Amino acid sequence: MFARAYINHGRWIAGCERRYCNGAERLEPRQVQIHCASCHWEGFVQWPPDADAIWEVLQERPVPHTRNWFPSGHELALRSGCLHGQSVADLVAENHEYGTA
Repeated sequence: MFARAYINHGRWIAGCERRYCNGAERLEPRQVQIHCASCHWEGFVQWPPDADAIWEVLQERPVPHTRNWFPSGHELALRSGCLHGQSVADLVAENHEYGTA
C-alpha cells in the first residue's frame, strides 16, 4: 500500500492507509516512507511527478489555508467535496483568477 501525498494548508501530508485508522502525518518534500504515529503502520509515500511545480505555484498564495492540492480521486477530497487532480496549469489559472499571481 502507498500513502498518497497531498497538500493541506501549505503542508505536505499523507494519510495512513490502515483501515479505520484515519491518522495522517506531515511529510518532508520527497520523503520516501511514512510511519503513522497513531497505529504504527509503515508504508511508502506516492508523490505526484510534478510535486515541486505544484508546491511552487501554491506558495504564491499569501494565505496558507488556500494552499491545497489533492491527487486525482483522493478519498479525502472526494468525501469533502474538494477539487482534486488539478494540474499545475489549473493551479496557475486559479491563482490568476483570484489575483494572487
